[in-house]
Amino acid sequence: MKRAIAILPFALLLAVSACEGPQRPLGRDFGDATSANFARQVVNPEPVYAGYGAPDMNGTRAADAMKRYKGGSVIAPEKVSTSSQ
Repeated sequence: MKRAIAILPFALLLAVSACEGPQRPLGRDFGDATSANFARQVVNPEPVYAGYGAPDMNGTRAADAMKRYKGGSVIAPEKVSTSSQ
């Protein structure tokens, strides 16, 4: 009986160690897809656009549009259709 009690911890240890499978090392490129996707979705706070100047703006026209918008007299856009009829 003493011998069975002495062997029991080793038998349990052997049984528990069988539950863990062998771990293969991860490849060097593991996680590269996630990192690439993350990098594509990050916005550059100071983008550099070569050859592009400031957008054309007409301050007077924009102010008039805001007055019309606030006054409720917005100019309706032209009706556009995709057919020639």
